[in-house]
Amino acid sequence: FLAEFEISVPTGVQMGVYGESVVLPCTFPVGSSWDAGSSVITWQRHLEVVHSFYYSQDRPQHQSPRYTNRTSLFHQELQKGNASLRLDRTTLEDAGEYTCSISTQLGSQRKSFRLKVAAFYPEPRLHIFMLNDGHVEVLMTTEGGYPSPALQWLMGNAGDVTNSTYTQLRQDQQTQLYSVNSKLNLTASVNSSIIFIMKNPALGQEIRRNIDLFSG
Repeated sequence: FLAEFEISVPTGVQMGVYGESVVLPCTFPVGSSWDAGSSVITWQRHLEVVHSFYYSQDRPQHQSPRYTNRTSLFHQELQKGNASLRLDRTTLEDAGEYTCSISTQLGSQRKSFRLKVAAFYPEPRLHIFMLNDGHVEVLMTTEGGYPSPALQWLMGNAGDVTNSTYTQLRQDQQTQLYSVNSKLNLTASVNSSIIFIMKNPALGQEIRRNIDLFSG
């Protein structure tokens, strides 16, 4: 046994993107050689088994059904001490604390880190309605992002008019993704230059739309 068998995982929170693949990093010392037959690699999310490998083989029969056909190790890299796990088709339910457990002829250790999952918002759609009372309604809609976005409306000389807008957020019961409806009411006689800003800070996403309204 090594005096100090130290595996390595990220110290900070890892970020996954909804619907895409994410790699959960974990490395371990191999010394001069690595024996697959005497090594056990287990990935868990809380108490769920995400992926299991022992006696030189993956053991899908031991993993939680939620992860069926969605996980893989980098088998060519194992002998170099890379036990990182690839997780495909990431969902919001995959967020949580992951534990990498390694046991080899040199020693054993387990370490944990957190995974967060977020989803990019698609480009919002612009709708403009002329109301019977002579007002104009400017509506921006998008759906399929996570977490809830930060919205801002700026207007010409008036500056920030976000407090005068009405925003509705709805969360899909199954996917937990958000749909966004945000609207601004204006008097029709106003020539307006409007900027709509939507941010998803978790992914560093920022969408800006310039809207120019001219009264006829």
